[in-house]
Amino acid sequence: MEIGESNNISFSSEDLDFQNSENYHLSVEIQKKQLSFCLLDTEKLEYILLKSVKANNPDEILQLINNEEILKYNFFSSSVSYKSFPSTIVPNQLYDATKKEIYANFVIGEKPKIKTDIIHHADSTILYSVEENITNTLNQIQTEIKEKNSSTIAISSILNQYSELKERSCFLIKENNKIEIIVIQDNQLIFQNYFEVNSPTDVLYFTLFCFDQLKMNPNKNELYLSGNIEKGDETYSLLYDYIRNINFAELSEKLSFSKELQQIMKHQYFTLFSQLLCV
Repeated sequence: MEIGESNNISFSSEDLDFQNSENYHLSVEIQKKQLSFCLLDTEKLEYILLKSVKANNPDEILQLINNEEILKYNFFSSSVSYKSFPSTIVPNQLYDATKKEIYANFVIGEKPKIKTDIIHHADSTILYSVEENITNTLNQIQTEIKEKNSSTIAISSILNQYSELKERSCFLIKENNKIEIIVIQDNQLIFQNYFEVNSPTDVLYFTLFCFDQLKMNPNKNELYLSGNIEKGDETYSLLYDYIRNINFAELSEKLSFSKELQQIMKHQYFTLFSQLLCV
């Protein structure tokens, strides 16, 4: 285990052996200023490595990808999710693939290439855009890598994990200066959106705004947290002052971790660890 400066972290199992890399699955998560990835031993069905590195600015993300030697090994399989990039969701009953640029222009703006995922659990299509230099760089390193939007992973995982919830429930994913809020009810997606935040007060404002707009009761409906948030920190404490039922999102019981990775707060890497179940 290693913990570096500026919240850069690295956890690895003592059984990690890159001579056996072809037995591992690589999951990568890319944000504009952060690169995170983990390895799953496909024989033991156990996560054996987690690494997360932050960049000082968006221009450094390419350098982080190119400099990370672990990403260059030959793996059994690999996948990547793009997080906090511009996106919009369209119900499949309204979606027309020939008009995807029109849909995207409302939120994403004019971009050279629009990517799409089908969110099967929500019968919807998500449209999103990632800078081509990022996708091209990663595809040159891992030529068979499967791509997804992080919201596809989040929505699918939440609907699968929490299908028994009958009342409206809110899931808040906090990453750097953005939060993603997802609301479900009775195994249906009710709401999803991103908000830019600069303080814990901003997080509280947008969360309570969504509760109000969706007719949710802060004293009754549940809030599940994941991402860069911990029990007792300023954001958690402020939310707890106004919302009674707060929990941390839990990963699927199908996922297991080596003893070295068991000390990680799994909710902080909810979408990264859940990626394997959704690609």
